[in-house]
Amino acid sequence: MSGGMKRRDFLRQIGGGAATLGLGVLSARAGEVVAGQVASAPAGLGGLTIKDLPRRMLGRTGVEVPPLSIGLAPMGHAFFTSERYEPVANAAIDAGLTYLDIAPMYDVSEERLGPVMAKRRKEVFLVGKTHATTRDGALQMIEQSLRKMRTDHLDVCHLHNVGRFKTEQVLGKGGMLDGLQAAKDRGLIRFIGASGHQNGNQFLPVLETGQIDVLMVAMNFVDRYIYNFEERVLPTARKHQMGIVAMKVLGGVTGGWGGYRKANPGQLIGKHHSLAIRYAMEIPGVDTLVVGIKSVEELRLAVRAVRDYKPLTEEEKTMLSKEGRALAAKWGNHFGPV
Repeated sequence: MSGGMKRRDFLRQIGGGAATLGLGVLSARAGEVVAGQVASAPAGLGGLTIKDLPRRMLGRTGVEVPPLSIGLAPMGHAFFTSERYEPVANAAIDAGLTYLDIAPMYDVSEERLGPVMAKRRKEVFLVGKTHATTRDGALQMIEQSLRKMRTDHLDVCHLHNVGRFKTEQVLGKGGMLDGLQAAKDRGLIRFIGASGHQNGNQFLPVLETGQIDVLMVAMNFVDRYIYNFEERVLPTARKHQMGIVAMKVLGGVTGGWGGYRKANPGQLIGKHHSLAIRYAMEIPGVDTLVVGIKSVEELRLAVRAVRDYKPLTEEEKTMLSKEGRALAAKWGNHFGPV
């Protein structure tokens, strides 16, 4: 566990048992008193909230984040109307998912988030991205994102999918990282991040610069046996005390971006949904899980899974290892090169 709260202390707080402040026993409804506070009741979620759950320090940033965060790619790629987008985004913020992950590549997501940010920017930790390969291009992309989202800064801006780029594009003079550092110097972003799904080894020289504050990579009990960011990249992130964010917790959608228009929120649904979230919550050093959602029902499922969290049993770990290996053989390199 990075930051001020050690993993064993967090598990002690949220482990099962009626005498503990456990996720499994904190199914707060409107007006219930939890840990000395009244839990709020976000519209559309039947009173479910994560506001009362322990927060985690996001690495060396000094910022505390909720254990669950929202990924806004699905709603952007699905081309939902703004009326459908805004209630889901607002319900997430109301429920305590204050860490919002977004990117210029997510089709209309930035534009659709704009009206929400115009009213609620101070309530959220806004995380964006840039995939421009030059310093000036990165600055221009960040400025465009800020205009679309009606804000003057991002809390984090990630180098979007680091594994897609050559090291010199990221680290070379006038390259991607130079652009993010310039944006930070100008106050357009607070922290620099790196995200990605593939080519884990290409992250290492980027992380070793010491300029990366937050790392977000694909991690679930299946991709553990394909990309294995857990063992290949996280040790370096922990060495530099970076904030660590798990994404693709549910494995991502099938069928490219078109998959976002389908009903299923990810590949690891049904019996695997809660198990996948519990697995990701136990990865050493992970500070928050970014789960992509596009409906109030998907939001409810994710919030409920986090509230009902309890540590995986040894039997469940053995089962996930077996099923993870089997699914890995089936999925193959679904995010790109290993």
